[in-house]
Amino acid sequence: MQRGALLFLLIGLIVIIGGLAAFLLLRGGAGRTTTSTTPEIPPTPTTVPLVPVVQALVDLDANTLINDPALLDVVQVPITEFDEKNEFSNINDVLGKLLVNPVVARQSIRRDNVRDPGLSQRIPTAEPGQPRVKAYPILVDSLSGVADQVTINDFVDIIATFPVDRQIIRPRPVQVITVNEVDQLVREYQYGETQTFFTTKTIIQRAQVLQIVRPATPPPVEGERTGETGTPTTGGPPAVDASGQPIGSAGSSTGSSTLTEGTWVIVLALTDQEIELIEFAKQSSARIVLALRGANDDTVETTSGVTIDLLVREFGLPLPQPLPPRVYGEAEVFTPQPTPTPRP
Repeated sequence: MQRGALLFLLIGLIVIIGGLAAFLLLRGGAGRTTTSTTPEIPPTPTTVPLVPVVQALVDLDANTLINDPALLDVVQVPITEFDEKNEFSNINDVLGKLLVNPVVARQSIRRDNVRDPGLSQRIPTAEPGQPRVKAYPILVDSLSGVADQVTINDFVDIIATFPVDRQIIRPRPVQVITVNEVDQLVREYQYGETQTFFTTKTIIQRAQVLQIVRPATPPPVEGERTGETGTPTTGGPPAVDASGQPIGSAGSSTGSSTLTEGTWVIVLALTDQEIELIEFAKQSSARIVLALRGANDDTVETTSGVTIDLLVREFGLPLPQPLPPRVYGEAEVFTPQPTPTPRP
């Protein structure tokens, strides 16, 4: 009797445990089914930023001077395709460069394929009906070179003052000479000293400045006080950078009141005829000065030149009357005069 009751209890315990296990399994299965039916949202892809790059718009040959923005184009490329060290993003960084190798259209302009042009590449092309200009150097100083206020691509006029030597010939009084009992009037001339006259004329107008070559800055003397830029504070040629432009305020074209000392060379764009005029002026010991033109001033001015007679005739320059000669008497010349003594 006790065995049957014990077996009955054991069977009931097994049924309860089995039902509890089935309940737990069914609940877990329902949770898994709910999770699996929820759709997954894919992650948003990362956007690759774009950067500008300068490309050739047309085919460009080697040794082409890139001075026209119409030859170039700026396109947007992914930053992963942009070579920051060897490509340009700004057209202004490319203008004025010289191609080393040819570039086909829609190919980027690379830094290792361009260089700064030499002076020959920067000489302007010929104007219609005019010969092409050449580079010609002129030595100037602080006065003849517009106080060092001229910069590259400025335009200047050239004025020359020539010395002209003239020998003075004075006529003598008419003399009567008897030849074969016939009286003849003869006038002789006296060849006097040689006097120098001057004439000034603007011989060249609108000459473009191609380059300015300044003397190298001498090294500072040991123990000499230097300024913030490391250049000596005493007088001397101004410090210049690689392009020939002055460093700091000395000799700059920004309205500095500091006077530049020494001499330097300004390279101008001139025709052969204009070069001949300057060469003749230099050989004639003429003084040559530059006059700086204003921006966008392309007027060709007609001048008369200046001589002393033109100043008198055209501009009303008054001339002093010659003083009468001082004639000494014999008494003044041969009779000693007492030395005047000051009053006490």
